[in-house]
Amino acid sequence: MRVTRILSADQDLVTRFLAALGKGLVAAGHSHVARPGFFIYASNFIQEYLEPVYFRKEEVLLRALQDCGFPGDEGPVGGMREEYAKCRLASKMLIEGAKAWQAGDETGRPEVVWASSEYTGILRHHFEQLRNLINPLLEQWITPDDEQRIAEELNLLAFEEHEAEPVDKYVKIVQMLEEELHDWDR
Repeated sequence: MRVTRILSADQDLVTRFLAALGKGLVAAGHSHVARPGFFIYASNFIQEYLEPVYFRKEEVLLRALQDCGFPGDEGPVGGMREEYAKCRLASKMLIEGAKAWQAGDETGRPEVVWASSEYTGILRHHFEQLRNLINPLLEQWITPDDEQRIAEELNLLAFEEHEAEPVDKYVKIVQMLEEELHDWDR
């Protein structure tokens, strides 16, 4: 289905980010090589790209299911939206913990580890739900005309976002996180 392929580049970037964040949380939980700046950059990726850009694209798919009669506050659509709220809460805890840790408060470190673990777990589950539930429902329920309309809406969002911040900025953030992890292994 074309509309799900439109999101594949975004999902690949988010998957790379989740891998980096997961490795970072392991390092923060088991060694002292981890630094709070890593998690502040990770929070920037979440707050500047994942939540306002990527989740907005997914929301187009969820609205399409609502248009097919699925309730917006329960079932598969409601479940996905609940995960958005849980992600936002975990990301808030992540940035607060990272800033406290950076300011010298060592209690921020376990908060960062917990929030990172919570965020990655929720988002990995979210992606499974998207792949195994939402996408098949879309294939079953939307018409070719609906698919065309959804694709156009997603493309409009993509152009809107390129005006604000180029996606390259977020690719570079993920690369920087991956490089920092590599430096921690030395």
